[in-house]
Amino acid sequence: MTTTFRIANPRFRETILRHLERQEFMKHIGCRLVTIEPGYVVAEIDLKLQHQQQIGLVHGGVTATIADVAAGFAGFTLVGPTQHTVTAELKVSYFSKGRGTLLRAIGRVVKPGRSLHFCEADVYAVDADDNAVLIARATTTMAVIEHGVDPLQHQQ
Repeated sequence: MTTTFRIANPRFRETILRHLERQEFMKHIGCRLVTIEPGYVVAEIDLKLQHQQQIGLVHGGVTATIADVAAGFAGFTLVGPTQHTVTAELKVSYFSKGRGTLLRAIGRVVKPGRSLHFCEADVYAVDADDNAVLIARATTTMAVIEHGVDPLQHQQ
């Protein structure tokens, strides 16, 4: 079933990319958005030593972070040019060990609202042969907040 969303900012991709320029933490962990569609975002991280915990698995915090990023930006695709989404609630269920060369999170809006968007993200560990294993699912509540500045109109 395909869901049609109301787009409040026709330039949502450009707005998101402008915001990403100032996302220092995402740069630090090497997280990038590879797909940005209405209510749907795919985020990826090339896995390195810095993403591992003490026994060589993907750190649970990295898994939670990429899930939060994918779900949050999926919600962000549906807000106006002067609005943002921020995480109000995040629950992560871990299903399997995280091992591979890439971490991929697929975020989607389940139910958009005026002040809250309910979103999900599935996180996959992908190996060098492109085999993906679902390692976690996050459910999130994203609060829609007014920022008052359109980054495409305001230059810093």
